[in-house]
Amino acid sequence: MGKLRKQPAYARVHEEEKYKFIKEQIRPQRKKYVIYLTKKVLETVVSAIIFGGVAGVVFWNVNNGLGGGQSSQDKGITSVEYPATVQGKQANTAAPVNNNTIDTDTQQGDSDDLTVLEERNRASKRLSAVGDRFAASLVSIVNKKDKPVWPDEERNSAGAVSGMLLKETARYYYILTSGNLAGLEFIDVEFEDGEMVKAAYVSSDSSTGLSVFYIDKRDVSEKRRSKIVIPEFGSTISIPTGSNIIIAGAPNGVMYSVMTGNVIKSGIEMPITDNVISLFATDILYTSSSNGIVLNTKGRVIGFVTNLYERATGSNNIGFIGISSILGIINSMVKGENIPYLGISGYDVDKNTAAEHNISEGIYLTSVYSGSPAYSGGIRVADVITQIDGRDVVSLSVLHNILKDHDAGDSINVTVSRKSGKKNNSKKLTVRLG
Repeated sequence: MGKLRKQPAYARVHEEEKYKFIKEQIRPQRKKYVIYLTKKVLETVVSAIIFGGVAGVVFWNVNNGLGGGQSSQDKGITSVEYPATVQGKQANTAAPVNNNTIDTDTQQGDSDDLTVLEERNRASKRLSAVGDRFAASLVSIVNKKDKPVWPDEERNSAGAVSGMLLKETARYYYILTSGNLAGLEFIDVEFEDGEMVKAAYVSSDSSTGLSVFYIDKRDVSEKRRSKIVIPEFGSTISIPTGSNIIIAGAPNGVMYSVMTGNVIKSGIEMPITDNVISLFATDILYTSSSNGIVLNTKGRVIGFVTNLYERATGSNNIGFIGISSILGIINSMVKGENIPYLGISGYDVDKNTAAEHNISEGIYLTSVYSGSPAYSGGIRVADVITQIDGRDVVSLSVLHNILKDHDAGDSINVTVSRKSGKKNNSKKLTVRLG
């Protein structure tokens, strides 16, 4: 630290003169201000005395003009009940004060609250009844060792896994269940009355976490067949936030249980391999063994519980995949089709988005999986797929449908738009599907 320097003489003289100048300016101004303030205080006091006197006279005249020593009843004026704190001594001679006024209002408020709660309770019971009726469409999935199946072994959950009767043919019932159960060629399914039937594996989809099995009708008792109901599918194209939903199956890990709630976030687009799905978040608490089928208030299937995308739907509440975005996948699974793949994920680019970001319309790629057919064929992240074999590709759904028409090992011509500076260059690549 440097040494403190002594202030030069000329600086000290300057400071003293500055202080002297300020002192000479402040003192006269302070005296004037005190005189001015005193005058204002006196004027305020006099004004208050005058106003108070006038107000008192006016109040006395008004009081005598209205009252005059007579009660309001003597003058034919209807008595109004005021609380004693307002009415003063007249409260003793006027009509009795209704001391229950506030209590009545409180009781009315309590009654309204109870009415609302009762209505909500009745609505919840009606929704639960819809879920209970859906039990005839459900089965519990168990493996060969007669233990509940859970698709994620790391969770070590003892919760039940529910399956839904999906389709009926002349000979078979098809069952759709949560979890990639590709390793289980045969499982047992249990109906609500305890009847057990062996099921055979058809296919799985790792992106959605769904699997399809089938059972032979001949293995199902005639009594059970008469009760089986194949549910109808609803639509999730336009489900707004706040919609009522029902989850049947094992939403809390207990088989054949029902929970009701609301959608708190709707229409979350989630890219998956060569496709896109729609997710919804609910206000129903999630547990490590939550699974089941989501219904609307009419009892139609609108989705399947999933925890694969909890970053988008929340880790503490149940999320589900919208049925409208996976019907094509489910139909392919039932047929046992192995859809060939490119190995990409991305987002649809419409005309407005393309113009805003100066890119081409099509599918903007956010991921190209290492070792995938797409990567081997030269496709890279940030490319925009615009055409396949000369067909315009305007969305991931269109891409998925195009791939369904091919087999693994087929070669396709993919046109991509690749940005270089401010320019979009078109490239044609050949990709062999996996």
